[in-house]
Amino acid sequence: MNRHNRTEFTDATDRSVAGPTTTYIAGGASPDPMPPTLDNEYVSDWRVLAGDSAVDADDSDTDSDGDADELTVAHVSDLHGQLTPRHHVYYDTLRSNSRAAFEFGDADELVKRAGGIPILSAKLGEIRSAADATLTLMSGDTFHGSAVATYGDGRDLCDLVADHLGPDVYVPGNWDVADESSDDGALREYLDRLETRGTTVLANNLYDAGTTDSLYDPYTIIERNGISVGVVGMTNVYMDRMAPALHEDKYEFGKHPALLEAAAREAKADGAELVIAVTEIGLQWMVQAAKDCPSIDVALSSHTHEYTHEPIVVDGTVVVESGMGDALGRLDIRRIGGNADADADADADGGDKDGADTKGDHDAHEFAVRHVLYCLAPDHEYTPDPDAAAHNAIERVREPFLADDPEFEQGHGTLEQPLDTVVGETATRLARRSFLVNSWNAALTDALVEFTGADLAVVNGYRFGFAVPPGEITLDDCYGAFPMISPVATGDAYGKQLANHVEASLNDNFSPHVYEQENGRVRSFSPNVSLTIDPTAKRERRLVAFTIDGEPIDPDDSYTVAALDKPGSAARELGGCNFPSRNVEIEEGTTAVDVLVEYLADESPLDIDTDGLVTTPDDGGTVQNTPADGPYPFVQPGVDYAGGEKYCETRLIPDRYAMPDEAVNRRR
Repeated sequence: MNRHNRTEFTDATDRSVAGPTTTYIAGGASPDPMPPTLDNEYVSDWRVLAGDSAVDADDSDTDSDGDADELTVAHVSDLHGQLTPRHHVYYDTLRSNSRAAFEFGDADELVKRAGGIPILSAKLGEIRSAADATLTLMSGDTFHGSAVATYGDGRDLCDLVADHLGPDVYVPGNWDVADESSDDGALREYLDRLETRGTTVLANNLYDAGTTDSLYDPYTIIERNGISVGVVGMTNVYMDRMAPALHEDKYEFGKHPALLEAAAREAKADGAELVIAVTEIGLQWMVQAAKDCPSIDVALSSHTHEYTHEPIVVDGTVVVESGMGDALGRLDIRRIGGNADADADADADGGDKDGADTKGDHDAHEFAVRHVLYCLAPDHEYTPDPDAAAHNAIERVREPFLADDPEFEQGHGTLEQPLDTVVGETATRLARRSFLVNSWNAALTDALVEFTGADLAVVNGYRFGFAVPPGEITLDDCYGAFPMISPVATGDAYGKQLANHVEASLNDNFSPHVYEQENGRVRSFSPNVSLTIDPTAKRERRLVAFTIDGEPIDPDDSYTVAALDKPGSAARELGGCNFPSRNVEIEEGTTAVDVLVEYLADESPLDIDTDGLVTTPDDGGTVQNTPADGPYPFVQPGVDYAGGEKYCETRLIPDRYAMPDEAVNRRR
């Protein structure tokens, strides 16, 4: 699958690597450097929103002092409780502008320690000092993803975010809502706490289940340096499928992308010259929505943890996604012509009632953008030293978790050892940033089979989680991959139920109707299971072969399945499989980390080999497991990132979906 079959685990960085040097404007010269001049060698060339003309610095609007109207937008996404630098996997790709600014040499991936709040805080400080005006936009998930987030006080995370990242806008994510460690209603307390600290919380599709009232505003207008920016927020639309018991009787979610367009139109009617959408639904969803929502100018996506080193440009809209707590997106925006009165008249309607695309029809203001995605490894020249105040604050929060005898309880989980306790070793790197199969999940599902004696095990594909290079594995590492405090469980299922479940998972990932693509990764089975899938086949025909211990699955046989229970789900289904299991047994007080630690004690050093666990047939379509496996620069399939380039031998995203007002249910 890999081109080089080699991984580098070095922190060495070649300072001569210039990083992304995307030329957006064919044949056009870049303008003179605009403030900030910070890291200009890593920033892309300029592109005109809704147009392809070259940018001339002399065309920019100026105020009475002769200064151009300029704004720098910083994007923080999917922190997942990452307080300190953690290891992440960065892939080489065949597209030179679609990889991190590291020297890969002959390796197809690097595992590097990066990110964390102190480094993010320091980089944000650099940007704010260099730019005339800044806007910091943050999207969940934040209150989930580490032992401190699981067992600690969520108010501490709120204060760390507010004090040291200082987002102007926050849009909650699915794990903010579904966090198992949160008490009933805690999310609202956390978000209210952020708002009292100066952050505006936006969610145009999050409603109170009892009153059906909107809990947060759909958009806000922010003035920066003479530019009126409308920011629209939309949280995850799939919560009713992901974890129904965690939000029932508390929240309802609007799903339709027309809600995003409606909020953008309202913002423009309210005076916004430029609309930025901040969403926590996934890159493939946002790329399609950029086609369908002509009033969106810039989209900051999250949820799928992709790295858009080269921004995706869809019908003049720039779409970016900014990693997972290790990266920071930066967009420089400059007004390059027109007048404000004409702009307000042209943009107020946001497009005609037939849904015609009005991008590029503006006689008013135009804006140019350029972009860089910082992957904040400490050894890179653009990464500053950690902010001392943030570092000290985090040390105070983490101190009880590093004590000799910590005593924390939450749900079915208990923490009774320091987080830096070494619980095992691995000979191969453990990571989760892949699509079909990954080594972290293979380790857990094998551990579940060993612990329960089940025929097989299954867990969500997941997207969060940090990497571990070869060497020691700490308790903190285990919680970084499996911060869930739900119990281990087993139940019986028929072979047909399991096969149907796989088909449903494949449809979640390969459906040509992008708004159906929900899961973000193929479901993970224990290493004694092998799957052959054809991503180009029709619905319910994508599973070609399913074997357990080398034998084809029998639709009529019963199999004992190990999984993780989810709160409230045992009566309906086990481990998110969406079918009723028989003879369900719950291992009260035993979590994924408990099982994994016991497994590591017996099996260390781990030597996880996932090759061959999921394959494609010779007569069907192929699919990449990682961006290093081929030309496609993302993990999640189905993103039409370049005007119809083929992937999986099909064009998965149509040009556009028609969404007449009368056909839109705004509550479902």
